Amino acid sequence: MSPPKPPADRPLRADARQNVEQILDVAQAVFADLGYQASIAEVARRSGLGMGTIYRHFPNKTALVEHIAIKVMRESLTEVRRALAEEPLTWSAFGQVMRHMTRLRSSQLFPVSRGRATDPGPELADVRTRLLAALEDLVTRAQQAGVLRDDVNAYDIVLMLNSIPPRHATDTADDDGPVSDLADRYIGVLLDGLRAPGAETLARPAPGRREIDEFFRATHGL
Repeated sequence: MSPPKPPADRPLRADARQNVEQILDVAQAVFADLGYQASIAEVARRSGLGMGTIYRHFPNKTALVEHIAIKVMRESLTEVRRALAEEPLTWSAFGQVMRHMTRLRSSQLFPVSRGRATDPGPELADVRTRLLAALEDLVTRAQQAGVLRDDVNAYDIVLMLNSIPPRHATDTADDDGPVSDLADRYIGVLLDGLRAPGAETLARPAPGRREIDEFFRATHGL
């Protein structure tokens, strides 16, 4: 999968494109390990690239975070489409996607960039729209198959997944501690509650796209 285009939005030479891919991969790992307070200097150190090279492609940390978000959402979109193609109309497909999204959440890979001065770019808006549409398709198919309760929607799912606590940022990449296990524990509870037919009557109407956009703007700056 090709990386998101850098902010300049122009064709890149092969070596520059490789640098962009390396920066995004390393920055994603750094932020997963240390949280989004980690510095660009740490990204440069781990990547072996100079600060100037990073800032040439991503003029500030907000731009870098946004492009990681684009990368993560593209990967999630691929996962949803793969599940739908390989295991349509099954609980297994739904569970596979939910666990994928939970891993992203627990590894702190849904970027946080509060207080940004500008709105997210069109590339992020486009991939978010396509990902939400794919999740709606997944939810609809699971409901048609009778395996997912019929009083929830894709926006419910997104907000529920974001309620699962991320792994605590540490100074190491060791994820064998007890905190890292909580995401797997909680997704099990969540999936059990989402299975059809559902014993509880849900209060309030389901959220819509407006609520999702407000949530990501307020919590992630995206």
